[in-house]
Amino acid sequence: MKATDTATTRRCIITGGPGSGKSTLIEALETRGHRCYAEVSRELIRREARRPGGVTPWNDLEAFARLAFAEMLLQHDHAAEAGERCFFDRALPDIFGYLHQRGLSVPESWLESHAGCRYERTVFILPPWPEIYVNDAERPQTLAEAEALHDAIREVYESLGYELIEVPKMPVEARCEFVLGKLCG
Repeated sequence: MKATDTATTRRCIITGGPGSGKSTLIEALETRGHRCYAEVSRELIRREARRPGGVTPWNDLEAFARLAFAEMLLQHDHAAEAGERCFFDRALPDIFGYLHQRGLSVPESWLESHAGCRYERTVFILPPWPEIYVNDAERPQTLAEAEALHDAIREVYESLGYELIEVPKMPVEARCEFVLGKLCG
Protein backbone atom coordinates (compact mmCIF):
# COMPACT_ATOMS: atom_id res chain seq x y z
CA MET A 1 0.00 0.00 0.00
CA LYS A 2 1.34 3.41 -0.94
CA ALA A 3 1.86 6.26 1.47
CA THR A 4 -0.20 8.49 -0.83
CA ASP A 5 -3.37 6.59 0.11
CA THR A 6 -6.07 9.00 1.18
CA ALA A 7 -9.08 8.63 3.41
CA THR A 8 -11.33 9.62 0.49
CA THR A 9 -10.26 6.66 -1.66
CA ARG A 10 -12.89 3.93 -1.50
CA ARG A 11 -12.06 0.64 -3.21
CA CYS A 12 -15.29 -1.22 -3.97
CA ILE A 13 -15.09 -4.80 -5.18
CA ILE A 14 -17.47 -6.48 -7.58
CA THR A 15 -16.97 -10.24 -7.60
CA GLY A 16 -18.59 -13.55 -8.43
CA GLY A 17 -17.99 -16.54 -10.61
CA PRO A 18 -17.17 -16.37 -14.31
CA GLY A 19 -19.96 -15.21 -16.59
CA SER A 20 -22.17 -13.58 -13.96
CA GLY A 21 -22.13 -10.09 -15.52
CA LYS A 22 -19.32 -8.46 -13.52
CA SER A 23 -17.49 -6.92 -16.48
CA THR A 24 -20.74 -5.63 -17.98
CA LEU A 25 -21.60 -3.99 -14.65
CA ILE A 26 -18.11 -2.47 -14.37
CA GLU A 27 -18.38 -1.08 -17.92
CA ALA A 28 -21.77 0.46 -17.11
CA LEU A 29 -20.40 2.07 -13.94
CA GLU A 30 -17.47 3.45 -15.94
CA THR A 31 -19.85 4.86 -18.55
CA ARG A 32 -21.55 6.71 -15.71
CA GLY A 33 -18.25 8.39 -14.86
CA HIS A 34 -16.99 6.18 -12.05
CA ARG A 35 -13.33 5.14 -11.89
CA CYS A 36 -13.22 1.43 -12.67
CA TYR A 37 -10.53 -1.20 -12.96
CA ALA A 38 -11.03 -4.00 -15.47
CA GLU A 39 -10.53 -7.65 -14.65
CA VAL A 40 -6.79 -8.38 -14.67
CA SER A 41 -7.17 -12.06 -15.56
CA ARG A 42 -8.74 -11.53 -18.97
CA GLU A 43 -5.93 -9.28 -20.19
CA LEU A 44 -3.30 -11.60 -18.74
CA ILE A 45 -4.89 -14.60 -20.47
CA ARG A 46 -4.92 -12.73 -23.81
CA ARG A 47 -1.30 -11.67 -23.37
CA GLU A 48 -0.03 -15.04 -22.20
CA ALA A 49 -1.96 -16.97 -24.89
CA ARG A 50 -0.03 -15.01 -27.55
CA ARG A 51 3.34 -15.96 -26.05
CA PRO A 52 4.97 -19.31 -26.78
CA GLY A 53 4.83 -21.18 -23.48
CA GLY A 54 2.60 -18.49 -21.97
CA VAL A 55 1.10 -19.05 -18.54
CA THR A 56 -2.66 -19.51 -18.31
CA PRO A 57 -4.85 -20.68 -15.43
CA TRP A 58 -5.37 -23.95 -17.32
CA ASN A 59 -1.72 -24.89 -17.74
CA ASP A 60 -0.25 -23.47 -14.50
CA LEU A 61 -2.69 -21.88 -12.07
CA GLU A 62 -0.05 -21.10 -9.45
CA ALA A 63 2.19 -19.21 -11.91
CA PHE A 64 -0.82 -17.42 -13.37
CA ALA A 65 -1.99 -16.49 -9.86
CA ARG A 66 1.42 -14.89 -9.19
CA LEU A 67 1.03 -12.73 -12.31
CA ALA A 68 -2.55 -11.78 -11.41
CA PHE A 69 -1.65 -11.04 -7.79
CA ALA A 70 1.08 -8.59 -8.84
CA GLU A 71 -1.24 -6.82 -11.30
CA MET A 72 -4.13 -6.59 -8.82
CA LEU A 73 -1.81 -5.17 -6.19
CA LEU A 74 -0.76 -2.50 -8.70
CA GLN A 75 -4.44 -1.70 -9.35
CA HIS A 76 -5.07 -1.39 -5.62
CA ASP A 77 -2.13 0.97 -5.19
CA HIS A 78 -3.01 2.99 -8.29
CA ALA A 79 -6.43 3.71 -6.81
CA ALA A 80 -4.74 5.52 -3.90
CA GLU A 81 -3.83 8.33 -6.28
CA ALA A 82 -7.47 8.70 -7.36
CA GLY A 83 -8.74 10.00 -4.05
CA GLU A 84 -12.26 8.87 -4.96
CA ARG A 85 -14.49 5.81 -5.09
CA CYS A 86 -13.16 3.11 -7.41
CA PHE A 87 -14.73 -0.14 -8.57
CA PHE A 88 -12.70 -3.29 -9.17
CA ASP A 89 -13.72 -6.19 -11.40
CA ARG A 90 -12.33 -8.76 -8.96
CA ALA A 91 -9.67 -8.20 -6.30
CA LEU A 92 -6.96 -10.09 -4.43
CA PRO A 93 -9.35 -12.41 -2.55
CA ASP A 94 -10.64 -13.71 -5.90
CA ILE A 95 -7.20 -15.20 -6.55
CA PHE A 96 -7.42 -16.92 -3.18
CA GLY A 97 -10.81 -18.33 -4.20
CA TYR A 98 -9.44 -19.77 -7.44
CA LEU A 99 -6.55 -21.39 -5.56
CA HIS A 100 -8.88 -22.67 -2.83
CA GLN A 101 -11.24 -24.21 -5.39
CA ARG A 102 -8.33 -26.18 -6.86
CA GLY A 103 -7.07 -27.30 -3.45
CA LEU A 104 -3.99 -25.05 -3.58
CA SER A 105 -2.74 -22.98 -0.66
CA VAL A 106 -2.41 -19.21 -0.58
CA PRO A 107 1.12 -18.00 0.21
CA GLU A 108 1.32 -16.42 3.66
CA SER A 109 3.00 -13.34 2.16
CA TRP A 110 -0.09 -12.82 -0.03
CA LEU A 111 -2.37 -12.94 3.00
CA GLU A 112 -0.11 -10.39 4.69
CA SER A 113 -0.21 -8.13 1.62
CA HIS A 114 -3.98 -8.42 1.51
CA ALA A 115 -4.21 -7.51 5.20
CA GLY A 116 -2.55 -4.19 4.36
CA CYS A 117 -4.98 -3.42 1.55
CA ARG A 118 -7.74 -0.91 2.01
CA TYR A 119 -10.70 -2.42 0.22
CA GLU A 120 -14.20 -1.56 1.41
CA ARG A 121 -15.48 -4.28 3.73
CA THR A 122 -18.77 -4.41 1.82
CA VAL A 123 -18.35 -6.43 -1.40
CA PHE A 124 -20.87 -6.86 -4.19
CA ILE A 125 -21.17 -10.46 -5.39
CA LEU A 126 -22.99 -11.46 -8.54
CA PRO A 127 -24.62 -14.89 -8.44
CA PRO A 128 -24.30 -17.49 -11.20
CA TRP A 129 -26.73 -16.64 -14.00
CA PRO A 130 -27.19 -19.54 -16.42
CA GLU A 131 -29.28 -17.45 -18.83
CA ILE A 132 -26.37 -15.10 -19.63
CA TYR A 133 -23.47 -17.52 -19.22
CA VAL A 134 -21.33 -17.96 -22.35
CA ASN A 135 -17.94 -19.48 -22.99
CA ASP A 136 -15.21 -17.62 -24.84
CA ALA A 137 -11.44 -17.79 -25.31
CA GLU A 138 -10.81 -16.45 -21.79
CA ARG A 139 -13.70 -18.33 -20.16
CA PRO A 140 -13.57 -22.03 -21.07
CA GLN A 141 -15.18 -23.19 -17.80
CA THR A 142 -18.46 -25.07 -17.87
CA LEU A 143 -21.39 -23.52 -16.04
CA ALA A 144 -20.93 -26.10 -13.26
CA GLU A 145 -17.25 -25.07 -12.90
CA ALA A 146 -18.25 -21.39 -12.85
CA GLU A 147 -20.77 -22.13 -10.09
CA ALA A 148 -18.12 -23.98 -8.08
CA LEU A 149 -15.76 -21.01 -8.46
CA HIS A 150 -18.52 -18.67 -7.30
CA ASP A 151 -18.95 -20.78 -4.15
CA ALA A 152 -15.18 -20.84 -3.49
CA ILE A 153 -14.91 -17.08 -3.98
CA ARG A 154 -17.87 -16.45 -1.65
CA GLU A 155 -16.31 -18.70 1.00
CA VAL A 156 -12.96 -16.88 0.83
CA TYR A 157 -14.49 -13.40 1.08
CA GLU A 158 -16.59 -14.48 4.05
CA SER A 159 -13.56 -16.08 5.75
CA LEU A 160 -11.67 -12.80 5.36
CA GLY A 161 -14.45 -10.87 7.13
CA TYR A 162 -16.07 -9.13 4.18
CA GLU A 163 -19.80 -8.42 4.15
CA LEU A 164 -21.23 -9.74 0.89
CA ILE A 165 -24.20 -8.10 -0.79
CA GLU A 166 -25.69 -10.20 -3.57
CA VAL A 167 -26.58 -8.14 -6.64
CA PRO A 168 -29.91 -9.36 -8.05
CA LYS A 169 -30.23 -10.74 -11.56
CA MET A 170 -31.69 -7.78 -13.45
CA PRO A 171 -30.77 -5.49 -16.36
CA VAL A 172 -27.38 -3.82 -16.04
CA GLU A 173 -28.75 -0.31 -15.44
CA ALA A 174 -30.84 -1.64 -12.55
CA ARG A 175 -27.74 -3.39 -11.21
CA CYS A 176 -25.88 -0.05 -11.33
CA GLU A 177 -28.67 1.63 -9.39
CA PHE A 178 -28.67 -1.21 -6.86
CA VAL A 179 -24.91 -0.98 -6.24
CA LEU A 180 -24.83 2.81 -6.09
CA GLY A 181 -27.91 2.86 -3.84
CA LYS A 182 -26.24 0.49 -1.38
CA LEU A 183 -23.12 2.68 -1.29
CA CYS A 184 -25.05 5.89 -0.76
CA GLY A 185 -27.85 4.49 1.36
